[in-house]
Amino acid sequence: MQHRADPIRLRRDFPILSSRVHGKPLIYLDNAATTQKPRSVIDTISNYYKRSNANVHRAAHALSADATLAFEQVRQELADWIGATSQNEIVWTRGTTEAINLVAYSFLKPRLKPGSRILLLETAHHANIVPWQQVAREAGAVIDVMPCAQGEIDLSRFGELLSRGPAIAAISHVSNALGSIYPIKAMCRMAREAQVPVLIDGAQGLPHTDIDVADLGCDFYAFSGHKLFGPTGIGALWAREEILEQMPPWQSGGEMIEQVSFEETRFAGLPFRFEAGTPNIAGVIGLGAAIRYLRETDRAAMEQHEQNLLRHALECCQQVPGFRSLAAGPDQAALFSFLIDGQHPQDVALWLDRQGIAVRAGHHCAMPLMSALGIPGSIRASFAFYNTLDEAEALASALQQLVDQSRSQVHGASVANQCQGVDETLLQELHAAPDWNSRYSILMQIGSDLPPLPGSWKTDEYRLHGCETRVWMVTKVDEEGRMACLADADARILRALLGLLLQNINGLTPQEVLELDLPERIRELDLERNLSPSRGNGLNAMIDALLSFARLQHTNPTNPQP
Repeated sequence: MQHRADPIRLRRDFPILSSRVHGKPLIYLDNAATTQKPRSVIDTISNYYKRSNANVHRAAHALSADATLAFEQVRQELADWIGATSQNEIVWTRGTTEAINLVAYSFLKPRLKPGSRILLLETAHHANIVPWQQVAREAGAVIDVMPCAQGEIDLSRFGELLSRGPAIAAISHVSNALGSIYPIKAMCRMAREAQVPVLIDGAQGLPHTDIDVADLGCDFYAFSGHKLFGPTGIGALWAREEILEQMPPWQSGGEMIEQVSFEETRFAGLPFRFEAGTPNIAGVIGLGAAIRYLRETDRAAMEQHEQNLLRHALECCQQVPGFRSLAAGPDQAALFSFLIDGQHPQDVALWLDRQGIAVRAGHHCAMPLMSALGIPGSIRASFAFYNTLDEAEALASALQQLVDQSRSQVHGASVANQCQGVDETLLQELHAAPDWNSRYSILMQIGSDLPPLPGSWKTDEYRLHGCETRVWMVTKVDEEGRMACLADADARILRALLGLLLQNINGLTPQEVLELDLPERIRELDLERNLSPSRGNGLNAMIDALLSFARLQHTNPTNPQP
C-alpha cells in the first residue's frame, strides 16, 4: 500500500528533523550531500545488531542463517526495484565512488591501450573523473570531455564524441552541482548504436526518481545508499550479467573465492567475486529498509512535491538583491546552486547555519565545472520530499537578512599603510557581543576592513594550504626585526580570523610571538565552537604557519620581502 506524499506526515518519520540547531529549528537543505534517515531504517539497523548480528554465508548456526537471508533478500529487492534481470547483477560497494572504481579497474583498464578514449561530462563529480583519469594515465589513453557547463547536452556534439570510439562513456544522471537532469535514455541509445558501453553515476538520480535499467539501456548504474535515505558506507553497482561474467575480480580475499590452494585460486561466481571480505551487512539491511520505505510511498507525488519546492524556493530567492542562480537546463532535480553578489559562499553558508539552515558551500567535488563557470565555488540548497514550502521561504528570508545586514555595514580599510590588524573598537565590540549573530556581524566588518593583498601577491608562493577556501599569507619581519605579516582570503570570515591573528603578532619580535600563547588568545574570543571543523582546521593552519615562521626567524633571522 502506497502512502500519499504529505511532507508534514513524512517528516514525523525522520527523528532528526525535529532537532534545533543554534537554538533554531533545523532546516535541512543539504540532501545532495546526504539524506536523513527514517525511523524504520534506524530501527532496522539497531534490530540487526540486537537480534541477528552474525557474519553472512557459509556458517552453520541460526544467527548467520538469519543474517544471510536478510542480506540476500535486499539484493533481490533492489534488483526488482530497478528492473535488473537477476540479483547476480547487483554488486555491493561502499558507494558510488567504489562502484565507479570497480568498473574503471576491472572492466576498463584491461581494455585500454595507448590512444584509447574515455568520454566524460564537464559537470561530472570528481568520483566520475579521477578513477578514469588514473587508468587513462597508466594506459596512455585520452579523455574527451562533453561540454555541458550550461546544463544542457548537445546530442549532436555527444554523437560526434561517440564517433571517436571511446572505450566507455561515463555520464551523470543528475549534476550534483547544477541539478541538471540529463537525457540519459537518449544518450544510452546513441551509445548503443555506436557500440560504446555506458556507465551512469546515479548518486543524484535514484534519490529523486525510480529507474528501470533495462529501459534506460545503460551497461552500468552506480548509486550510494546514504543519498537514498539509507545508511552511510553502502551502495551498489548494477551491471549487465554478461559483462560482469567477463570482468576479473578487483579486490581479493575471503568471500570472493570458491577454492584456494597455494598454487591456484578459483574465484566465486557472480556477484560474490566482486565482494571480497566481510561486507557491510548492517548497511545492506538498512538500505533494504530505505528501499521498502520509498516503495511504500507515492514516488510520483514525492517528485512533484520536490519540483514545487524547487520552483517556490527559486521564486522567493530571486527576490533577494544580488541572488544569482546557477540552475541550468530544461529539466532540473530539486537542488540549485547560487551566488550572492559581494558575498563569499563560505560566508553565506556560515550565516545560514546560524539561522538553523544547513546548506553546502564550496566546489561540490566539481572543480572542472567551477573552472568552466569562472567561479571558485557556490552555495547549494538541495531538497527532499520531507522539506516544506515554509522552509524554502525561510531560506530566502535568511538571505535577505544577510544582504540587509551587509548593506548596513560601513566598509573601508580601518588600518592604514598595509598594516593589517583589527580596529580596537571592533575588537572590544567582539569581546562584548552577547550572541553569535552580533559576533558574526562584527566579524564580517573585520573581514571587510582588512586591507586586501595586491593581486601580484596572491600566488601559489604565498598560498596557505589546509584552509577551506583560498588563503594567502606573506610572512616577513620589518627592519627592526619585528613581525610585519600580511594576509588575505576569499571568504570574509577567514579574513576576519586572519585579522585577529595579525592583531596579536604584528609588531612583536619572533621570540615574543613564541612566548605568546597564540592559540589561547584566539580561544579567549570563543570563536571555535561556532566554526565548522574545516574552518577550525583552517584557523589552526594559519596559527601553525605564523608560529613556524616565528621559530625560523628566532633561530635563523632573515628579512624576507615579497
